[in-house]
Amino acid sequence: MRRLVWLALALSLAGCGGGKSSSTTLSVTCGGGTSLVGATSIDVLGDLTNGRPTLSFPDPANAGRTGTMGVPAHERCKITPTSSG
Repeated sequence: MRRLVWLALALSLAGCGGGKSSSTTLSVTCGGGTSLVGATSIDVLGDLTNGRPTLSFPDPANAGRTGTMGVPAHERCKITPTSSG
């Protein structure tokens, strides 16, 4: 359970920061493979789904929709900024 708390904390802080340009997006890599590319923001939800933290983000492929992604069991995820310009 401690790992989930630390993971949630790390993920929530990874998206923090001062003014970012409109061309900056975020990507999520879990277990060495890219799981998401192009999100403008990512929220780590406090409620566990099936015992796992959940990420919520504006869906980069479907404007106006929100996507969610469960963090895979026993894997670490890393949120990194990407530049599209």
